[in-house]
Amino acid sequence: MADNVPITPGTGADIATDQVTGTGEQIQLMKLAISADGDRTLIPANGTDGLSVKLTNASVPVGDGTNVVTIDTDPADSEPNSGNALHVEGRTYLYNGSTWDRARGDISNGMLVDVSRVQGQVQVGDGTNPVSVDTAGTDGESNAVNQLHTQARLYGFNGTTWDRIRSTSATFKGKQYTAAATGDPIWQPASGKSVVVTSLQIQSGGTTSGTCVLWFGLVGDTAYTRGTDAAVFDGEFAPSTTNKPGVIMTFPTPIRGAVDAYLRVTTTNAQTVTFAIWGYEI
Repeated sequence: MADNVPITPGTGADIATDQVTGTGEQIQLMKLAISADGDRTLIPANGTDGLSVKLTNASVPVGDGTNVVTIDTDPADSEPNSGNALHVEGRTYLYNGSTWDRARGDISNGMLVDVSRVQGQVQVGDGTNPVSVDTAGTDGESNAVNQLHTQARLYGFNGTTWDRIRSTSATFKGKQYTAAATGDPIWQPASGKSVVVTSLQIQSGGTTSGTCVLWFGLVGDTAYTRGTDAAVFDGEFAPSTTNKPGVIMTFPTPIRGAVDAYLRVTTTNAQTVTFAIWGYEI
């Protein structure tokens, strides 16, 4: 196809122009089109966004109009802080084997890390002082060694589950008997609780002899059966005017009764016996 079409001035279609103020010349208005030979496709544009420009085919420097941001093609350690930087927002994703998931975290604790899946060694410390692992403990170790303070709690096995060992929350129960007692409830636990005896004192008085039993019995069970009912103490006292026997017991492993079982006292004869019992309910 031949280029360049001659135009003969005369009457015909109007041509869009813009008249210069003052001098009166007419300047023809032109539209931009793709410049490939044989193509008359217009370059897209509008009054709001202007001319559409495709930057993928152009090399355009990025900056603030004065300072140009360079592309770091060979990153290294200890780079200066004076280099021009383009601040961008990065998001961390983790591959789950099929897709990518966002890494979780919060502003207080930072990124959440499942240390149970960390391979190798994890150093524990405060950011400055690491805690060493004592693989061979000895006496007379230095107090200057970095330590990781942990909290340990003592538990006792009750045959099925583990219970916390009580200390300052002990309860006291005390009573004196001067007549025979048959399953008298010296300690009645709260509903659904068990009595746990940690220590006791039993002191005889007077001159009357007799057996003395401290035992666990359920509601309605007041008759002590030796060898069947759970006894905390099962003995006999023979006091005299010069000898007042008694017993003091502290249990390394506290004695626990059944749930809702009373701690009961059974004595024979009109002997004088005083009980002082320490323990707790669980």
